[in-house]
Amino acid sequence: MNSEQDPYVLKALQGHKEKVTSAVFHNSLKQVISSSNDGLILAWGLSANARPNKFIGHTGPVCDVAVNPQGTLIASGSRDTSVRIWNNNASAQCSILNGHSAPVKSIDFNQDGSLLVSAADDKLVKVWDVAKRKFRQTLKGHSNWVRTAQFSLDSRMVASGSDDRSIKLWDLSTETVVHQFMDHAGMVSSVKFHPDGTCLASGGSDKKIKIFDARSQRLLQHYDAHSKGVNSVAFHSNGQYLVSTSDDATLKVWDLRKGQIMYTLYGHEGPTTTAAFSPLGDFIISGGADQNLVIWKSNLNSRTTEVLHGATSAKVGTDVFVTDKAGIRTLPED
Repeated sequence: MNSEQDPYVLKALQGHKEKVTSAVFHNSLKQVISSSNDGLILAWGLSANARPNKFIGHTGPVCDVAVNPQGTLIASGSRDTSVRIWNNNASAQCSILNGHSAPVKSIDFNQDGSLLVSAADDKLVKVWDVAKRKFRQTLKGHSNWVRTAQFSLDSRMVASGSDDRSIKLWDLSTETVVHQFMDHAGMVSSVKFHPDGTCLASGGSDKKIKIFDARSQRLLQHYDAHSKGVNSVAFHSNGQYLVSTSDDATLKVWDLRKGQIMYTLYGHEGPTTTAAFSPLGDFIISGGADQNLVIWKSNLNSRTTEVLHGATSAKVGTDVFVTDKAGIRTLPED
């Protein structure tokens, strides 16, 4: 890989006062939406000097945030035990969904934005009707805190990961566990469906990343991924790459076809907590315990297909990062 093809930092966003817990791109790439232990949700317009829109209302740290496919709604889960659905505009009006009795750690919209799934420290996974702003069903079976839950592509299933070390695959029509994976040796912090729906990726406190076949329920790949616990995993939209975050302060990009590490990226001081690709994968947004958000150009696509509104293409010259192939080097000053 030559330097022009390696990932690099485009922009840093500073505005949170405590650890960033989650960050995602708006589907149009006009915004980045983030949550933090400071109790705020920020929607960042990416034009120069744009100030983020603040969504204020949670009375505790916000653990996770999601944006619906249309970009019109933001959902959040908090230590205050509530799920909230916000209008993603200047009014920032919100509906409060009560049903959990403990901190809500994870929130996810389904593919068409009609349903929401939440996971919480009450050991429960709940599904909500977005249009009606109402509770729909509870998935009960974990024996410890549930940290992560996500819908399958067809919204018929939910995958959840827990401190009980299990990943459960739920059938929503019967509210039963179709399969349980017990391959992690510690808590499961993140579970994601592959973009084509055939596989699942997971990361956990055992420092491992695992890829499972969702149909045959076999373990397909196992990575000794990080030197400390894995905090999040996320697929590139083409399904060939995965990005992970960890308490070891790195982001790692994995080539799933070759079954190996591609890049180790250094852009945060202290643990990295969240990372996600843009819809087509040209960019990565990451967040960390250092309160910062970093936008990366991924350079994983053969040609750039996305335009990031307002972000310059200038490289940030002070960041050092490592690729496992090339050793350590400093990005050149422009």
